[in-house]
Amino acid sequence: MIKIYREKISAEADAIEAEFKDMVLGYDQVVIESSTAEEMFKGRSLPVITNNERVVSGEDIKPYLKELEKLMHDWQLFQGDYCYVDDDGNC
Repeated sequence: MIKIYREKISAEADAIEAEFKDMVLGYDQVVIESSTAEEMFKGRSLPVITNNERVVSGEDIKPYLKELEKLMHDWQLFQGDYCYVDDDGNC
């Protein structure tokens, strides 16, 4: 399960959560103090995203969000019993 650890007031965390909602991505929000996060995540600053053992923060957040966006796009694309034809005409 994806979790976002954040401070109560954080424009950056608000933007991340908005992207999660746009992707229709399930996640849990955990509000903590920055000092607690530094202890929990070995010096990382908030916001921090975790997904099982994966921990992402700082400059790694934007590429990770792109990765999640692609995953969610692919997931939604193939959720039905449909045949999607690619650019080469293959099903």
